[in-house]
Amino acid sequence: MKKTKRIHLLSSPEVEELYVRPTFNAHEQRQYFTLNPSERTSLSRHSNTKTRIYFILQLGYFKAKQQFFNFSLDEVSSDIQFIVNTYYSYAQSRLFTGRISRDYIRIQRQTILSLFDYRGWSSEFSLDTQTHIGNLLRFYPKGHSAFRQLLVYFDHQKIVIPSYTTLQDIFSRAFADEDKRLNGVMISIPSFISDQLTALIHRDDGITALNIIRADQKDFQYTAVRAEVEKVQRITELYAFAKGFIPSLKLSKNAVRYYADIAEQYASSRLRRLSVPQQWLQVICFVYHRYQQIMDNLIVSFNYHTRAIMDAGKTYASMAHMEYSSGVVVDFPKLAKFLKWFPKRSKKMTQEELSEMAYSILPKEQFTALAEFLDGKSFDKKAALWEYYGKSSRIFSLYLRPIFTTVVFEYYKDNSRIGELIDILKSHYHSDKSPSELKIFDDLGFTVPKSMTKYLKRNPTDMHIDPYLFEFFIYQKIYHEVERGRLYCNDSVSYCDIDTDLIDEALVDDAEKIAADFGYSKIPIYCDQRLDDALQELNDAWDRTTENILDNNNPGFQIKKTKTGQPCWSLTYDSVEKLDDAFFKNLPKVEIANIMMFIGDLIDMWSGFTHMKDRYSKRKKPNLLAINACLLSEAFGFGTSKMADMSDLDLNQLRSTREDFVRVDTLCAANEIVSNHIKTLSIFKQWNLMDDKVLADADGQKFTTTDSTIQSRYSRKYLGKGRGISLYSLIANFVAVNAKNLGLNEYEGHLLDVN
Repeated sequence: MKKTKRIHLLSSPEVEELYVRPTFNAHEQRQYFTLNPSERTSLSRHSNTKTRIYFILQLGYFKAKQQFFNFSLDEVSSDIQFIVNTYYSYAQSRLFTGRISRDYIRIQRQTILSLFDYRGWSSEFSLDTQTHIGNLLRFYPKGHSAFRQLLVYFDHQKIVIPSYTTLQDIFSRAFADEDKRLNGVMISIPSFISDQLTALIHRDDGITALNIIRADQKDFQYTAVRAEVEKVQRITELYAFAKGFIPSLKLSKNAVRYYADIAEQYASSRLRRLSVPQQWLQVICFVYHRYQQIMDNLIVSFNYHTRAIMDAGKTYASMAHMEYSSGVVVDFPKLAKFLKWFPKRSKKMTQEELSEMAYSILPKEQFTALAEFLDGKSFDKKAALWEYYGKSSRIFSLYLRPIFTTVVFEYYKDNSRIGELIDILKSHYHSDKSPSELKIFDDLGFTVPKSMTKYLKRNPTDMHIDPYLFEFFIYQKIYHEVERGRLYCNDSVSYCDIDTDLIDEALVDDAEKIAADFGYSKIPIYCDQRLDDALQELNDAWDRTTENILDNNNPGFQIKKTKTGQPCWSLTYDSVEKLDDAFFKNLPKVEIANIMMFIGDLIDMWSGFTHMKDRYSKRKKPNLLAINACLLSEAFGFGTSKMADMSDLDLNQLRSTREDFVRVDTLCAANEIVSNHIKTLSIFKQWNLMDDKVLADADGQKFTTTDSTIQSRYSRKYLGKGRGISLYSLIANFVAVNAKNLGLNEYEGHLLDVN
């Protein structure tokens, strides 16, 4: 008989953690084996001490994991010892061995279910569970994530979870139903769209269009910016279709991003092995998400170059001001000489001789500057600033204009000045007209402030505003409004309006039902009630803490009285103790490379590094020494070339190993192996702040980098004069569960879904 291959939902350590009988420490024994009055009443129904102890054991284990376990009393001697010492001190724990009858076990389990209003698993729940999983897959298409949400559903419905194989079978049917539903929607797309989607992953001249689109912007140079603009132009039609089509898939943003990540991470050859509707699904989700990422890159590039031009303009204006001031100071002696000479000049001099002599003392061009200085008029730095902008027209025509004509900006108010400016300039360039054809009169008034018109003209007598200066005037306005968050692009990830992230009003009305269906009953509670409850808890804690301090129940506080008789308290500090590091002193010093090799061999971490080509490759597994060297070279930030110089390893071997085996998905797989192993160690629980919960936190850590990418940014605040990135990590009990790179200029709040 052929063995059925079941879907893989959890790793072996995770399955064991979910279904294994809990092992309690002394604190947990007191927590779970302490009986309340109703539990004591149920216990009294059993007369035999051995049966009672078995009931307390089953009850405690159910409290901890809401499951029942088959065990012998010989296997839980530590828990029996605690129960005997607490409730049956007259008995001897060693006398309680073996098991009780199946009937008693069954009766006890029914009693425990009644105590907690739980229901044991039955095949009757299969259909409802499968339907719920189908709904979950629209929000959490990854089996592991959907499984975690299913556990919340079981807890809310008060159903004991079934066996792992049963869940695998239900998930398999749910996945099949979801694929069938999505395939039915995907085959309805027009043929001209499906042809374009297929063409993206079709190999034409050695490289697929998908590979070109998913290549990230390298830097802010012209070629990189132009390549991003070309990508947008290439997929604009597909994106416009995807915006209207993807809502019909009834998938959450998380699900759309999941399918997009598959197309982004996997090779095109792997995508071509999927069914055609699945290819279309993943590619269209990728186009939708990638388009918005490219828009982010373009807006970042726009801000980068606009700020660079503005900073250069300030430097230019400051230098011009210094030259002007120094020129005036230098010419003051000439002015003094002229003033002394003019009254004593010869009266017989002709007009030509007078002018020649006067201008020889003080050059003609200095008269106006000195006159304005004496008249109290200061140097116009703003005019010098816009003079520089006029000289920089080629720069912003190359770097800013393509981005401006590509990105769709919207203002948070209708009928705004900035909106009118953008429309004027965009309509001009979308008509394929040159900048010189842009005729802007100085009587716009409302659109361009009158105080700015003199700076937007090359000469005061010009009838029209200079088109290049007018163009940069708009770019400058866009830059400031984007920085303030008032100008946004709804086709981007980080620069969209907040309304695009808000759910539909109709869903708000159904919040209670939706929350109940998914097992989150606290979500519909209004903020006012939550705040009132939190404030009440805080007040109670404050009163309780104050009473403990006044009653000397807290040895960490010292009570004193002031001269007026008022009590005051202060913290008591332990005396300075010498650090006892004898244990660590006795440990031998070991090289990091040896530690990596030891860990990799111990837990088979190397199995996570698979070859990029799963076919037609002779080398399926990496050389362990080479892969270790590649990992350490990247960890220390000096690359494989320097590692080859420092060691006796061949550079070609290191380079090929890195290219074939080190990538995001293999690093994640290896990290998962290490994280799962650490979780099985007894020391992992020592960091738990709560008995049954693992608390985690996500934050960004700044690192310098030598690679030149769009994310490698300069930050005086974090890195001084260097450039680097922020490594946004999810840490649980000092274990890095997941991580993502982002630029130092990016907002970390958008990365809360890193896990």
